[in-house]
Amino acid sequence: MNTSIPPRLVADALWLLTARSRGGNHWVSNAHCQIQTIEFGGHSHPISLLEHSNWQECAASSPRSALLRAHRQRLKQSTSATARIADTLSCLVYGPLSALMHTGKLDQAALVANYLLPTSLYPAWGADDIQLMTERLQTAHPQRPLMMQHLSSEVCPQLMQHLRNLGWKMVATRTVFLSDPQQTQQTGFWPDTDVEIVHQDQLSNSDLHELHALYQLHKRSNVRQTNHLQTDFSLAFFELCLETGFVELTGLRWQGHWVGILGTYTQTDSDWLTAPLMAWDHNLPVSVKPEHLLHDLFIREAQQKQLRLHCGTEQKIAPDRSHSAIEYTAIYDQHLPTTQKIANRWFSALFQQCVYRPS
Repeated sequence: MNTSIPPRLVADALWLLTARSRGGNHWVSNAHCQIQTIEFGGHSHPISLLEHSNWQECAASSPRSALLRAHRQRLKQSTSATARIADTLSCLVYGPLSALMHTGKLDQAALVANYLLPTSLYPAWGADDIQLMTERLQTAHPQRPLMMQHLSSEVCPQLMQHLRNLGWKMVATRTVFLSDPQQTQQTGFWPDTDVEIVHQDQLSNSDLHELHALYQLHKRSNVRQTNHLQTDFSLAFFELCLETGFVELTGLRWQGHWVGILGTYTQTDSDWLTAPLMAWDHNLPVSVKPEHLLHDLFIREAQQKQLRLHCGTEQKIAPDRSHSAIEYTAIYDQHLPTTQKIANRWFSALFQQCVYRPS
């Protein structure tokens, strides 16, 4: 693609252009949200709007799924006695939380710069950009709370401070793992394996149907990812990634069959690399472990690009020498009626005390 525009901006613009006309489910099959745009920082950015919080909405598009259903699902999947007891008693907490979320309309919030990825990275916006964004969103969505997901004081400290200065409230919502692979030794690859690494520039459109089928098989095979909360990327999303590098794809091939796929993502001027897409074949011989090679590829790419690693809990990997970090959801409701602001305040307090208590 011959253009003087940076590839990241081209990819974002094509994602946004199509999402505006076709909706979020064009890229993510279980994200039935409307996509609008806002101008700040010199570019257009997506605003995702959910009218009806269907129980099948993925966490990337639905605050209700991200804040309530995801934590409830973890309780149901846990085998510990404490978690089973908590799940039994959870209706005493989740019922009031659900009612508060409905009253404050948090489940119908306007999500800022939401590209429907399970992990988010943001450009280095300045204080003026954030002020302009907040003012324009209040005008465009006077009845909706404003929300930004996946904020960490280590990954985007200045952005969080700009938001706080304007009255955005931070609610701790999940734990992620961060690491600096530049401080570790080069990862080793299997010396005896015949798994072929196929990079983005070696993939073709004819490969995408098989890679997408592998991704779907992974979601069905992995017990922890069979629930509806996980992001379900469409075949069209795979095609976008191959065309623009929106997410950079790397495939693994063994004996002529695709056995693994890694999709990595970064943002302009970001020091971080994340992997919103990772899948492998679960029905291979013990000697072939594509998940280990995908893990090594992720670290190796960060080392080559001199970026640090950002790993969401849904990836089920923790790089060497990684440490946990708290991610926050930022909420702005100063433009809303008093009833909604009170409901949101109580929701945040109850959620922090009874659902996710950061250590």
